[in-house]
Amino acid sequence: MGYLVLARKYRPRTFAELVGQDHVVRTLTNSIAEGRLAHAFLFVGPRGIGKTSTARILAKALNCPKGPKADFNPDEDICKEIEEGRSLDVLEIDGASNRGIESIKELRESVPYAPARGQFKIYIIDEVHMLTTEAFNALLKTLEEPPAHVKFIFATTEVQKLPATILSRCQRFDLRRIPDPLICTHLRKIADAEKIKIADEALVLLARQAEGGLRDAESALEQLVSFAGKNITLDHVLEVFGLAGPIETRALASAILAGDSSSALAKLIEFRSRHRDPIRIAQDLARHFRNLLLLQIAPAEAEAELGKTEKQTLLGLGNPPDQAHLLSLLEQLLESEHHLRLSLAREVALEILILRLCEMRERVSLETILKKLAVPGSETRAEAAASHPPAKPSPASPPPAPTPSKATSSKATPPPTSTSSAKETFLNDPGIKNALKGFDVRIIDR
Repeated sequence: MGYLVLARKYRPRTFAELVGQDHVVRTLTNSIAEGRLAHAFLFVGPRGIGKTSTARILAKALNCPKGPKADFNPDEDICKEIEEGRSLDVLEIDGASNRGIESIKELRESVPYAPARGQFKIYIIDEVHMLTTEAFNALLKTLEEPPAHVKFIFATTEVQKLPATILSRCQRFDLRRIPDPLICTHLRKIADAEKIKIADEALVLLARQAEGGLRDAESALEQLVSFAGKNITLDHVLEVFGLAGPIETRALASAILAGDSSSALAKLIEFRSRHRDPIRIAQDLARHFRNLLLLQIAPAEAEAELGKTEKQTLLGLGNPPDQAHLLSLLEQLLESEHHLRLSLAREVALEILILRLCEMRERVSLETILKKLAVPGSETRAEAAASHPPAKPSPASPPPAPTPSKATSSKATPPPTSTSSAKETFLNDPGIKNALKGFDVRIIDR
């Protein structure tokens, strides 16, 4: 047998080996144990998280000897045939290349025939959203009332493209992106089995850039082995994938938070000399600012997601930045990502973006100025409610006598002053102007 890539060599073979999909495993194992098996299953989720692997494992659980059972032996002959695609009772169909009505007609013609060895005849259709409308319509009746020996298993990355008539006939399972710590743990097991020495920081970076896809992380690890051999460092990861290291990212973020345009541009020039990808730099910045914001708003969730080491590193950066400032930075980064991707000069576009981020430190909202000046009425509604609790009701007193109206029609009460005119009145006040001299800022309305 020839060489197998890591993603195939370490593909999960049983429910216990599935990574990060405990909710799906629990539901399927309970259904098998109780004999409550649906006739059609739909696995939904992004790429590389285990949809097709789960479909094959479910097929093995259904057709294994003395099955259906969840704790089957993957080394049984029938299970090996399913795993290797040799089983006559389990047909895997690629929805992208067999998307027409003729393919579905052939499927329907084979449905009445009994399975050869197992208990069920199982049809696995990957990327099922690629089927045409006519093919879906031809499948409806068979999918709604299949023979007792037939099971359908669908997998898709774009569930919104499936007709509602198909969705209503399937038991749906939404597979989730795999958390970074679980990806790191799995990659460490592979590295130990393959006798690969790799730094923990490199594993963290691999898991982060995989964006929840275990297959992407395994493929990246194999690419690193081809590049650096079996002794992999953080610098190898940065060089191969054009990433900015965590230390460099924190340095750039600190310069932005301090409004130091010169240091920020110097760091960008350093990134350019190392051939770092501008889009990944912007993504790493957004992730860093988001982690700082999460640490302020929900410290417990931040520790569970980032880990104790990363949390302590962020806490050691000094005084936490203002939440409003972090939100503004994140909004600017997210709004500029699309423009950065389409730009013909990404390095220049990134420099402009970083300069704008540095300038945002000089901005301050009008509400913040009012608070610092202790102007009455500048607190938010929540702050006002907390500082001024409602007064207790006073004893009942007779209502005031109504004011007699004038015989002649009185002038209508003038409408309240608009927000803009009130702001202009406030800013043109001599006392306020004198106080604002202490602020080297530009006022924004938020």
